[in-house]
Amino acid sequence: MLGTTGEKWGAISLSLSQGHRGLPGGSSLAQLLGEQRGVRNVKTLQRLTIKQILKWVDVHHQKTGQWPNLKSGAVLSDPSETWALVAGSLSKGRRGLPGGSSLPKLLAEKRGVRNTGALPDLTIKQILEWANAHHQKTREWPKRNSGDVLGAPGETWAIVAGALFKGRRGLPGGSSLAKLLAEKRPAK
Repeated sequence: MLGTTGEKWGAISLSLSQGHRGLPGGSSLAQLLGEQRGVRNVKTLQRLTIKQILKWVDVHHQKTGQWPNLKSGAVLSDPSETWALVAGSLSKGRRGLPGGSSLPKLLAEKRGVRNTGALPDLTIKQILEWANAHHQKTREWPKRNSGDVLGAPGETWAIVAGALFKGRRGLPGGSSLAKLLAEKRPAK
């Protein structure tokens, strides 16, 4: 501890709990900090339910037009909560939740929000089918900046091009949209 010699937080906590050194006992360091300094005691936080979290999610989306994420800060319906704490509880199984989930998983399952951390693999065959559909509609082969992929909600040609280049989503990498189309769909 700063400013004291030989004092340990563990010893202070034990004294608060057991009533040593003139303290009444039955307390804890977390309880003391909560009462005297306003520090949140994670052991006394309210239990959460998926239903409650989804209510908060809906209010957040209604008020901001965006779905909450880890960096969304305080929960608008309950400013004593943060989205990071909610996400941690979903993941670690705290506060009455089963664990093994995440905020993106919950949003995908219950609100149909695209989970960018769990996107399906892409195949060359699928990309070429999308390119054919694009060509059929526009009479041009798609480029990185061609916008949304027709018939594939959430996919853009920039995302596809990035996956081809960087080897994401099951693709080997080192390619490009232009290179793939030049090899598989030569100009007529």
